[in-house]
Amino acid sequence: MKNLKYNNKLKNFYILQLGQFISQFGSKMTSFGLIMWAYEQSGSVLYISSLTVCSLLPSILLSFFAGSFIDVWNKKKILLIANAIAIIFSLITLILLFFNQLDIRYLYLINFTLGVVDAFQGPASDVVISLIVPKKYYTQISGLRSFAISFTTTLAPIIATSFYVLLGMKVIIIVDLGTFLFSFISLLSFVYIPNNIIEKQDKKESFVSNCKQGITYIVNRKDIYHLIIFMGFVNFIAAIYSCNFTPMILLRNGNNKFELGIVSSTIGIAGIIGSILVTVMKQPKKRIPIIINTMTFSFLVCNSMLGIGRNYYIWIIAVFAGNCLVPFLTANVEYIMRTKIPIEMQGRVFSARNTLQYLSIPIGYILGGLLTDKIFEPFMSNPSSFQRFFSYIVGNGRGSGNGLVYISIGLIGFLGCCFFKFDKHLKKLDD
Repeated sequence: MKNLKYNNKLKNFYILQLGQFISQFGSKMTSFGLIMWAYEQSGSVLYISSLTVCSLLPSILLSFFAGSFIDVWNKKKILLIANAIAIIFSLITLILLFFNQLDIRYLYLINFTLGVVDAFQGPASDVVISLIVPKKYYTQISGLRSFAISFTTTLAPIIATSFYVLLGMKVIIIVDLGTFLFSFISLLSFVYIPNNIIEKQDKKESFVSNCKQGITYIVNRKDIYHLIIFMGFVNFIAAIYSCNFTPMILLRNGNNKFELGIVSSTIGIAGIIGSILVTVMKQPKKRIPIIINTMTFSFLVCNSMLGIGRNYYIWIIAVFAGNCLVPFLTANVEYIMRTKIPIEMQGRVFSARNTLQYLSIPIGYILGGLLTDKIFEPFMSNPSSFQRFFSYIVGNGRGSGNGLVYISIGLIGFLGCCFFKFDKHLKKLDD
């Protein structure tokens, strides 16, 4: 990471990234803990999927409209307000736990509200990075951000699992509150986000017009549009993957939460290694082949091995192989979006992108839950000639239906990537 040695040009980025890293660490712990808590309460993949959808859907739908505000309003204030609301709702969750009143119904409402907040926070953060980081550092800082996310993904599940088993869910949320406060104070006191031409746009400009500009820009840029469609496809497969991950491992390892924590942390370890490679390696001349080939390999290897595997040793190998190259995907997609889209349009375009690109995630979560609970698990629990055939591949018993889901989406993901590999519009992004 020699290209990111300290200098004043990156001072604001370093401080902002530190605050976000600590906050995301706490949020990841809470999210991981609540998934275990919710699954213990319900025993249903569909319930877990629904909770995630409650968080994602408002963020996706409102993100389209949020961009028009982001481009003309103070980004720092948007981020501060978002952090403040997150603190309030974490506190509400903690109070409900203390009085033994927390149930899945309240989590639906809390997740929905935080999803609304994220609709503004996510695109605003993306634009802020473009404002405070010189263009020549875009790929490197993307690698650093991926490193931070991967580090969080590595340690948060282990710590969350330990806290959950030994100290309980309350302690996890208290830690999360502390991380939110740190992020809020560091952003308020130490991060300078400059005003530029974006701030000088006419705020009286039609809200509807601003919204239309983002989607119109994407539609007119066929290359950007097709990249968003590809990422939407990736997100769809990833959503089915994610909603089945925790239930499958707990079902197939006898509810061993520490093994779950180890396997989940391996995802982060793989991401750390990949992020380091992205940061230190030479800039590629062609980025689209890297983006597509990365996901082709990940879908084929990771999902297939997760489905076939029946112990955590195989699952560790699977998630490591599948996630080690993912930072190459995110870094190159981020570089393309930041360099191909004018900065004065990024708020609107990023918001419209989020709506289009992430709409497939709640669909994937709901479909993944339905497929597992209503089709694949019942199918694998009822002996038949077809069931016996697939049992040779994914085994028998609870969790074998989840395994069959992974085999299926791995194949679909692989075939989809093969299709996009010949997309002429995507290839133009490398011209």
